[in-house]
Amino acid sequence: MNPLGINLWNWRPGLDEGCIGLPTRAAKMGFTAVELPMTTTCVPQTLADEIRSSGLKVSLCAALGPGRDLSSFDHEVRADTMKYLTDCLKIGQSLGATVLAGPLYAGSGKCHRLSTEEKKREWELAVTGLKILAKRAEDCGIELALEPLNRYRTSVVNTTAQGLAMVRDIGANNVGLHFDTFHACLEEKDLLTAWEQALTSGKVKHFHACANNRGAPGQGVVPWKQMLDLLVCYGYTGHITMETFAPGGLDSSWVQVHEPPDQLAKAGIDYMQGYFANL
Repeated sequence: MNPLGINLWNWRPGLDEGCIGLPTRAAKMGFTAVELPMTTTCVPQTLADEIRSSGLKVSLCAALGPGRDLSSFDHEVRADTMKYLTDCLKIGQSLGATVLAGPLYAGSGKCHRLSTEEKKREWELAVTGLKILAKRAEDCGIELALEPLNRYRTSVVNTTAQGLAMVRDIGANNVGLHFDTFHACLEEKDLLTAWEQALTSGKVKHFHACANNRGAPGQGVVPWKQMLDLLVCYGYTGHITMETFAPGGLDSSWVQVHEPPDQLAKAGIDYMQGYFANL
């Protein structure tokens, strides 16, 4: 069975001492993996020790808000972003993480229209930076997974096709696609077709299982059984990670439309375990 993970964003708006105890709670619920929201590169020692002793597999999700952007035309911004991402890799290596996922090319909060030449330059800066990062990730034993984001979060990479094109341009074996059902619901003409396109490429490195309203797997309008059936059919063996958000977190709602965090986590793991139990 795939590692079934949950991002600590489900309980906390960021990575801090309030996350201590959450990996243990997730493991008791039945999760077999945990994802760290890298809002900071300072992981409390107690939390790091807990993760190492939990038996959970580990993934990291980059938090690339304003000021963190490998495709920026500002050299200092690119340099600062490279340092942040490299620090994430070092933390991941120390925790035994296998993947650093997220919008590593640019991040969120970057939405603009550019001329053809400027768009080409932005893309090339992202590709150049990620080629360098891929070598550093290889040294750390970590894969990179590029996540297309919806139009309200970025104008750089929005679709599976764009994400795969960037992966091809980077040309590194440890760089692939991060498919997130929430973002794909907003951008793809056909969710299942886009997912199959991603899986057919053999380049899927990470999978976020999120409802269209950021709920748990099994909720919302996502055709969950068909999505997971395709995942099994194409032999995807990576993490299946639930990414929901506590109030104040990155994609949290302005109104509380979900169950309390523990109940939401339980709903997600119950659905995922139930699916695999019935194969």
